[in-house]
Amino acid sequence: MVSIRNTTCKIVDRSISLLKIREVSVPEGAVSFDYVFVPESTKYTELFTFKDANNLRLVQQKNKVDRFTKEKEVQKRVYEYTKRDSSKSKITDINQTTISPNGEEKHETWRFYYPKDKSTARFSRKSEEKNVDNYLHSDGVIVDKNGLKIRPISTAEYVDKRKDIDDNHFVDSPWTMKQTITTKERCATDSVQECTVVGIYGDKGLTLNHLNPHRPENRNFDKIEKALLDQLEQQGKNAKAFVLGSCESDFESDKQYLNIIDLLATRGVKYSRFKTGDSVLYGPMHFDTKITSENSKKYKFGTASPYEWELGQHIIYDNGELQIANVVIDSELKKGNTDPESLIKKSFYRIYR
Repeated sequence: MVSIRNTTCKIVDRSISLLKIREVSVPEGAVSFDYVFVPESTKYTELFTFKDANNLRLVQQKNKVDRFTKEKEVQKRVYEYTKRDSSKSKITDINQTTISPNGEEKHETWRFYYPKDKSTARFSRKSEEKNVDNYLHSDGVIVDKNGLKIRPISTAEYVDKRKDIDDNHFVDSPWTMKQTITTKERCATDSVQECTVVGIYGDKGLTLNHLNPHRPENRNFDKIEKALLDQLEQQGKNAKAFVLGSCESDFESDKQYLNIIDLLATRGVKYSRFKTGDSVLYGPMHFDTKITSENSKKYKFGTASPYEWELGQHIIYDNGELQIANVVIDSELKKGNTDPESLIKKSFYRIYR
């Protein structure tokens, strides 16, 4: 066995919450702990070595986790099936009926979606009833001064809707101008981290751009500027925009984002601005991805999805409504917070709308 992760953490509020989720108790006098991740064939082991203020070892605790949940087994089985027949690369659900020892029939519906060239399903949940959309919802939408409707949704709801959006209406990697789409129908893009999403909407629906600042094709802002100006012209004199994503610590990310904002402001375009920022992307978003080990138990309730392991923002645009999903919204919904204004505010470092 070889350790693939070895880190030292101070004991602060966030790490205490993480330890509680994993049912690891903090010994008295501990101020830090070493964390070691040890992979095995069917399980993995986490070692927590607690130390005092003098960096002396107090106690070591082990946490063993089963790697192969039933959800992963189903995903693997279906992936092997889709590999044999590429025409079935998208499957909405699998129905399975089992007979219990006392002779009762039990019907399960597994629903999932595979992104292109991915070996892991983005969504998998089961229900006693067929296709019950029982994920958590917010209380409604916000309408900003530009008339843009903004609706926070769970990652489970995002992936369920994403399954019905074909590749021609989805902006996928490598996230350059070549992947940009213009449509009057529902469209989407996801995993927006250091990238910047620019949506320009008007007479022809929405032109959706997802720009990765580290792609060589996106380094020349003059080309991006020309393309965005062309899109504004095509969408008519009343075209508006929204800009979403980015973080400050990534220089190229921040530079690209600010250049786009400056371009829209200089041209007098009305726009809505949502900056994820370091404090969200590397704060609650990053932390929440570390505390979702119990999600496999929540699939059956439709309140969790594998997108909860994905950093960043996931968005759908549908008839003038911008729907935003991320792990912060998931976490807040599970706490009972359904206020759309609060959910969006917690999802971004800065919002100008």
